[in-house]
Amino acid sequence: MTGATGMIGSNIAKLLVEGGDSVVALVREGSDAGALEAMGVEIRRGDITDADHVLRAAEGAEYVIHSAAVLGGPTQNPGEHEQVNVIGTGYVLDAAKQVGAKRTVQLSTTTFFDAKTEPLSEVSPLDPDPSPDPYTQTKMRAFIDAMERVERGEDIVVVISGGAYGDSPLPERSMVVPSYNARIVAAVRGELSENVAFPIPWVYADDVAMCSVLAMRKGVAGERYLGFGRPEDVGGTPMFCNLACEVAGVDHRMREVSVEELDDPEVAARYGPTLVDLARKQFPDPFFDNHRTVERLGYAPLSLREGLERTIPWLRATGLLSPNLRR
Repeated sequence: MTGATGMIGSNIAKLLVEGGDSVVALVREGSDAGALEAMGVEIRRGDITDADHVLRAAEGAEYVIHSAAVLGGPTQNPGEHEQVNVIGTGYVLDAAKQVGAKRTVQLSTTTFFDAKTEPLSEVSPLDPDPSPDPYTQTKMRAFIDAMERVERGEDIVVVISGGAYGDSPLPERSMVVPSYNARIVAAVRGELSENVAFPIPWVYADDVAMCSVLAMRKGVAGERYLGFGRPEDVGGTPMFCNLACEVAGVDHRMREVSVEELDDPEVAARYGPTLVDLARKQFPDPFFDNHRTVERLGYAPLSLREGLERTIPWLRATGLLSPNLRR
């Protein structure tokens, strides 16, 4: 595994260990992997941008799950995105082939698929005019590389995560920007008053982890699977945070930033290029249709309310959210 210290990755590792699999994780020097080791994960230290490190970590692997990535935050370093999301992903796929792994599960994102007029699905085409931000561009190139490898006979499946939130074996890591857990906490504290809005297919982190494990076991080479929550729970960050506030029992609510307000450079800078571009796009209703994922994998995610009803108590129990915050 790569990305095992992340929120989704740590949940994947947990599910695999609970299912009886032996799990090896490539983890950078200096990263705290104590919780993973306590679960029984073998840690091999190294960097995804070093081909030799990746190959050593993959030795003996029957399957490879690649969830490491540089995400799309308010500020983006093109060089860092290139090194991790493109070059690093290439090293992972190279290593999987060299060690003879049966299948690689590559996690990806929604941002470079065309969902302007038809609901996003497992067969949506690439967006002919994708956002130019480094995150979108590098993740798209990694996806294209994977599909070209499939055409050459490699067994790779892609799991596309929605907006993931929820509990994690590594609580502090679940709060790393651009974490939706961190936004829940800020909203419940009354520290987040507004945000841009565009359709986000919210998903409880353990559900997208389960989708990844199911794709590993039941998937078909070259297919994509949408690790989302339920179609009726799609909505913008203000809707998500307001429901979290309701579940948490606080009165604070957020407002939605209009597209017109994003014409102000100072306002746009607060959200970064990926979010601003998404906020300006038009999307279909419903936003997605993942019936193939549900039917092929037997995937059954929680509703958004159910996920938040598990997440809020967990945030309080871990001390990430004060247990005293009420109306």
